[in-house]
Amino acid sequence: MVDWLYIDFNSFFASCEQQENPRLRGKPIAVVPMITDSTSCLAASYPAKAFGIKTGTKVSEAKKMCPGLILVPCHHATYTRYHHRAIEVIESCLPIHSVCSIDEICCELTGSHKNLEVAKEQCYKIKNALAEKLGISLTVSIGLGPNILLSKMAADMKKPDGLTWIERNELPHKLYPLKLRDIPGVGQKMEWRLNQQGIRTMEELLALNEQQMRAVWKSIVGARYYRLFKGESLHTKRGEQKSLSHEHVLPPIERNYSSAGIILQKLLVKAALRLRRGEWMTKKVSVSVRFMNGERWNEDLSFHETQDTSLMISYLLKAYKKCPRQLKPIKVGVALFDFVAEKNHQLSFFENEKKSAFFKVVDKINDKYGKNTLHLASLHEHLGAAPTHIAFSRIPELDELED
Repeated sequence: MVDWLYIDFNSFFASCEQQENPRLRGKPIAVVPMITDSTSCLAASYPAKAFGIKTGTKVSEAKKMCPGLILVPCHHATYTRYHHRAIEVIESCLPIHSVCSIDEICCELTGSHKNLEVAKEQCYKIKNALAEKLGISLTVSIGLGPNILLSKMAADMKKPDGLTWIERNELPHKLYPLKLRDIPGVGQKMEWRLNQQGIRTMEELLALNEQQMRAVWKSIVGARYYRLFKGESLHTKRGEQKSLSHEHVLPPIERNYSSAGIILQKLLVKAALRLRRGEWMTKKVSVSVRFMNGERWNEDLSFHETQDTSLMISYLLKAYKKCPRQLKPIKVGVALFDFVAEKNHQLSFFENEKKSAFFKVVDKINDKYGKNTLHLASLHEHLGAAPTHIAFSRIPELDELED
């Protein structure tokens, strides 16, 4: 019996590029933010991974590791469209429990689908549907297990295009061949901490009792891992939205005070749109600028709860006057905090409530007639600036894309 099905797309960004361009199929490719040796790889195809190239590998090093490496500039809009199409395809086979990232999706199994043989049939059904609807380059590795953690670990056991299952009666022995770093959430620092306590193998870790596991992690996280490794399914309550943010690395031509200010406004416009669509109000905006020399400037702006884009921009512009002009900016960011549900909004004598509602009308017009049909005049010459990119923690909606 299995309770969860975890879908992990294989080298998703690279696979999307290979699906779009058949000439790239079967070749070592690396998806990069821009064609330059100073940046890092966002993704690598499996032929490139065979040379040791992975996400985060410097392009200059990747070229040395694989002399025939093909660099492909990233296309965030393409990956987002494939993601949303994949969601539709998977939903036609099984209800989706959660979208874990741009390339990872989890389904909770119910009824007869918990039977291992039936679950395996569903896995092949999903694989075939994705190949038919998205294309042959978009392969997935699927894991079946008694909880989300173990089903994800199962999916990682065989790549690409794998199908692996872990049943409760196979625990903990089926986990023994894995490495400590194969545990989601265990990185280099945690592995070092485990090693310092004499734990170097999965078998040694899984021999610990719950108290010992908690002591190793120095928190309740260790106790959760203990129970998950035993096959328990721990449901966590999804928290309310606490913040939303946008960041943008400035290209060389925009690394100046004026351009950075424009980009900050553009990011705030995007954040305010997401705020209204989530039916939230915000009481605080944080703006930040990082400079080439490593210094950083940031300012927190507080006000009565609002959705009014122009009001927030007025606060931003006032604060931005304090930003050092002599330094060269390289990265800017905007974050909204301290949310209040729109339905709980308290009216203010100091805010123009009609103006706040006006931006919802603007949103509806842009939804109907196209992005930026109506926009702030101050951004008219910069509508293409700071295009929407994929954040690994958040997948853009289709109407956020800017081609």
